[in-house]
Amino acid sequence: MPATAHQLPTWECLELLQDHGIGRLCLVDGGYPIAVPINYRLLTGDAGAQLVVRTLPDSMVGRYRGPCALEVDEIDLAHGRAWSVIARGSVQPAHRSHALPDPMPIVAGNRDRWMVIDVAVVSGRRFVLAEAADGCSVEWQLA
Repeated sequence: MPATAHQLPTWECLELLQDHGIGRLCLVDGGYPIAVPINYRLLTGDAGAQLVVRTLPDSMVGRYRGPCALEVDEIDLAHGRAWSVIARGSVQPAHRSHALPDPMPIVAGNRDRWMVIDVAVVSGRRFVLAEAADGCSVEWQLA
């Protein structure tokens, strides 16, 4: 049975980002992509969506400027469903951090480098678990 995609509308993608606070920030380091777990907060307004993070100034994220993506997902194996949202944009240091919502990083330390991701594109999908044709494995289908 071929899978069909269930694309999430932008409003639902933003709602899922708002409801969660941990994702994987994907950057390019040394010419290769890398994904690092990070706390974030979503900020929406007339200027569009922004993601706010706090990190160490001398960390890979704290030194990075440029294109990036943030992926947030949830997989519920017990109920056979999942969703995934990807926000793509550009990250740079924040200049007026006192006006931004605090993402409250889980990892302790001097995380006083505030970074903002200006979201250019957000997309998401829902998935449904289905038994594989061979009866021995499990496949994810786009719902």
